Amino acid sequence: MLCREVMKKNVALCTERLSVEACARMMRDNNIGFLPVVDADKRVVGVITDRDLAVRVLAEGLEGATPVGFVMTLDVRVCHPDDKLQEAEWKMSTLRKSRLVVADGDGHCVGVVSLSDVAQADKRSTAGGVLRAVTRREAPAPTARP
Repeated sequence: MLCREVMKKNVALCTERLSVEACARMMRDNNIGFLPVVDADKRVVGVITDRDLAVRVLAEGLEGATPVGFVMTLDVRVCHPDDKLQEAEWKMSTLRKSRLVVADGDGHCVGVVSLSDVAQADKRSTAGGVLRAVTRREAPAPTARP
């Protein structure tokens, strides 16, 4: 199975200049927590998540007019439409990411593959292993004893 077969194709996008307030509204209105950030040519330059908004905007006391470009994640992890789904699973597991931007050869966003897409596409896949790897990042760090 290929990424193009399971990816979400109608992906909401935002730009670096969009305010974080407008970005949050887009997320609310589309019931999503992840937006690829694109430049004027629709090339992916970053991503913004609802967690980014909480940690980098609210927790830091930034204004709603702050441009997304100031708080977006620059380290974009991508796969390509013709990649095998197992490759996307491996990337998610290794990178501990629950979503990958699907980009064409020119870096244009053509979709998003999420962990839920992987799980829905192939019940026999390693989605359970991917899920365990992704959620390890959310597990509390062990506390040292005095």
